Formats: sequence, C-alpha cells, structure tokens
Amino acid sequence: MSGIGPRSRAAGGRLVVVTAAVVAIAALLGATLAAPATVTSGTPEQGLGGYVGDQTPAYWPWESTYLLTIPTPVPGQVSVTVGAPTVLAARSESFTINAATAGATALRWVFDQATTVPHLTELELRFVSGLTTPAVTITVYVETRGLAPPGIFTYTFYWDAGTFAPSGITVESMVATVLACTSVGHCP
Repeated sequence: MSGIGPRSRAAGGRLVVVTAAVVAIAALLGATLAAPATVTSGTPEQGLGGYVGDQTPAYWPWESTYLLTIPTPVPGQVSVTVGAPTVLAARSESFTINAATAGATALRWVFDQATTVPHLTELELRFVSGLTTPAVTITVYVETRGLAPPGIFTYTFYWDAGTFAPSGITVESMVATVLACTSVGHCP
C-alpha cells in the first residue's frame, strides 16, 4: 500500500497549480521586460552644477557663484600683479578678472567683506572656471583699506566666458580661493 492519502494528493495538486501560476507569471513578466523600449525627446533643459567650492578667510566669506552676463558699464579690471593690488573702496564694488565685454556670458563670484577684515592686507584671489577644458585659473590681487570698514561690503568679480559660454547642458566647476598675504607683495 502506498503512503499517499487524500491529504497528500490535495497538497500535491496545489503544488502543481502554484508551480503553473509561477511559470505563467514569469513568462508574462519576461515578455513584458523584454519588450523594446521607446525613447522620445523631452523639452530642452539648461543644466548647471558640478563642483562649486571655496576656501576663504572668515572676514571674506564667499556668498555665491552664478552664470550671468557682464553688466553695462563694464566694471574695471582688478590687478593681476602681486605687490600692486587693487585697493578696495569703502563701498561695495564690482570688478572683472579678465578683459570683458558688456552683455557677454560670465561667471560671477560674490564675496562679503566683514568689518573684522585686517587693515592694509593684500589678498590673493584664485578663480577656477571649469567651463573650459582644461579649466582656466586666474589669480588677482586686492588690498583692504587702512581704516575699519563702517559696514559689510559686497565685492563682485566677473570672468567673461567669451567663446566658452555654455549652451544646453553644461557641467561646471567653479572654485574660489582667497589667501591672505603676509604683507603687500609677499603672497603665497
């Protein structure tokens, strides 16, 4: 006599039904997942991003970096000569860090100068723009005033992107480093 009773046959029947259902679902999923995908174009997008960073002293914090345009009138160009820095006025100012054309696409770096800024200190500002390959690095020099500033001033620096102006999706790297020189003309 075999040991298969009514309960064993019912369990065996359920196993066959469950197995058949699993096979049918797997076949259906396989057919669905193997179906060719259709890719369609969406609306145009403008992308910005990548790496944006800074290294600045507490009295000269970086506030923002944007992709904008050179204003009209074009701000004056800041000094690129160590020991002959552009002396900052007792007001907020804008500068260009390369030759610039009004209305041209530009990277704009903005810094706030705190009232705790040391007097008569040359600052070396290094800007890196990743709109080009390889990235462009420009170093400029400014000097703080001999008197304590009466308030917080904002200093804006523009880099004319020229032919490197992006269109469409662009991954950018923009870095600003501000180093305090030990004395005028003696910079890192």
